[in-house]
Amino acid sequence: MQDGPILEARDLRKAFGAGAGRTTILDGISFSVREGDFVAVVGPSGCGKTTLLMALAGLQPADAGEVRFRGRQVLSPPQGLALVFQDYSRSLFPWKTALRNVTFAMRGPQGRAAKAARAEELLHAVGLGDALHKYPWQLSGGMQQRVAIARGLASESDLLLLDEPLAAVDAQTRADMQDLILDLAQRFRQTCLLVTHDVDEAVYMADKVVVLSKRPTRVATEITVGLGKARDQIATREHPDYLHARHEVLARIRAFRQPVAP
Repeated sequence: MQDGPILEARDLRKAFGAGAGRTTILDGISFSVREGDFVAVVGPSGCGKTTLLMALAGLQPADAGEVRFRGRQVLSPPQGLALVFQDYSRSLFPWKTALRNVTFAMRGPQGRAAKAARAEELLHAVGLGDALHKYPWQLSGGMQQRVAIARGLASESDLLLLDEPLAAVDAQTRADMQDLILDLAQRFRQTCLLVTHDVDEAVYMADKVVVLSKRPTRVATEITVGLGKARDQIATREHPDYLHARHEVLARIRAFRQPVAP
């Protein structure tokens, strides 16, 4: 485990458009992620959470400031960083089976048999051991997202970026997937950064919650969730530390809401 943060955002700035129509989205975003942590990013709707994630992943560079991953500046998608997209149906190859979708992400000199064995292990880990040879269109939405998560882990990344990965699944599947992601993060010692619009999800899953302001977006505050790594959908959500962190995050976000006209 390295000294210092695994990921740093330093004074990130991003705008779209030109002239009078130019709109500032990110206005000096700075925060860090330590190795082994699970960090969640929340903020008001439209504040640029996905824009921030794209900059962190090296997919859409910021106009100013810098991102550093393992001490090196990110100018393009770095090796060791994986991204799980919100729209899992578009991120999977429909002509590849679940097994081949996962092996596609694997780099390195290992042979086909070794890659298949590793992919099978990961699909079993996400509860899809009986769906190895099924195609995405034969799987439910929750099952497709499990394939996408297994593929992210297959890349043997040091950091997994999750862009609202559970936004499109039903409530019960969402709770099950939250616990699955937490279990996988601990089992594979995975550092995670989750972008979500769901405050309850952020507080339940994270060690630290980064709260963004409305646009032009800055970091409003960082809130440490005073809970251990083990989480439970009932006991954790009733814990005083969970309730306190939830209150703090909600209060910050609600303060940015525009008043509703009578």
